[in-house]
Amino acid sequence: MSGGGGEQDDVGKQLTPADGALYWKWLAFCFSGIMFSFILYGLFMEYATSGGRKLHEFSLIFVTSTLYTTTAYVGKTLRGEKPSTVPTYKLFFVAMLSMGSTFFSVRSLRYVIFPVQVLAKSCKPIPVMIMGAFLGKHYPLKKYLNVVAIVIGIALYMLGGDAVKADADSGKGGVTMAIGCVMLALSLSFDGATGAYEDKIMQKDHVGPFELMFNIQLGKAILAFLSLVILDEVGYFFVMVRETGPVLLALGLTGAMGQVFIFVTIARFGALTCSLIGLGRKIVTLIVSIIVYQHPVDTQQGLGLSMAIGAMVYNFADKGAKRKKPVVDARDVETAEGVELAGLLDAKGSSEEVDELGGLEEEKRRRA
Repeated sequence: MSGGGGEQDDVGKQLTPADGALYWKWLAFCFSGIMFSFILYGLFMEYATSGGRKLHEFSLIFVTSTLYTTTAYVGKTLRGEKPSTVPTYKLFFVAMLSMGSTFFSVRSLRYVIFPVQVLAKSCKPIPVMIMGAFLGKHYPLKKYLNVVAIVIGIALYMLGGDAVKADADSGKGGVTMAIGCVMLALSLSFDGATGAYEDKIMQKDHVGPFELMFNIQLGKAILAFLSLVILDEVGYFFVMVRETGPVLLALGLTGAMGQVFIFVTIARFGALTCSLIGLGRKIVTLIVSIIVYQHPVDTQQGLGLSMAIGAMVYNFADKGAKRKKPVVDARDVETAEGVELAGLLDAKGSSEEVDELGGLEEEKRRRA
């Protein structure tokens, strides 16, 4: 196969309800796996960044990316993925962009509580839509309205009542929250740049799902290690490992396990089903966080949450009637954390038609 960003994978046929009990067993398995992995990941992340605790970003990235790299290597070896035709320097540049996104996302948790981060990251379509409009793409009005509803809902939550409890996290509000929002905006910008550059390089070159994940995570691990050495923080890394080693390991293992379940879900049911489960996971993660860590929610914040979540759900309900036969795509596995809202970017009138999940039409790429 020449060119293209993805490939049709022989990892088992796509399942449909017509397959009876087998379909529902696999769906329950994948649903439970994604929910379990990423809800635990969220709980561990909030624990590590609340109650006055702080994560050292480069230490976290080095540990988790090393585990992700190992997982991806096993995955690509078992699947027999062909070596990527993407030049190494391009993949390393993608790793740099992804590193920036992760760094600012984790750093933001020094200034905002976890639910605010989860909601703010849902604004991912905004910089992409702005860039797309700047490049001449046209989006239907309902897409703009959908994004506006999400933004208003998030604003109502962030500005309503007391965003945090009167405890060690009481400083994560007001001006401090504004700093955190700037960090999240930077993270989203790096996210958008990562996706745009991946789209560009995969129009001409081939890379398998786990091959892409392997190269990006290996690059991030190398960058994190170099950062620790250059900034003379290797000693601090060992202090962090001694003090928070189990948490770092738990974050790496749950994240890696989640990536495997994402791939299995996409292979068995397609990226749309995976993103729907991801949306449910994000909603449940918010609810679990609010309950477990006892974040106060007043009427205005409840309204904001309902508006933001309702807009997300409406978007997928609108997409349900347009579902295509999905395939496993490289970027689906690597970017599944943000795939839930990518469907907002269904541009019309563009020379590059956008599919349900907001990426460039993969079938066209594979046959290019």
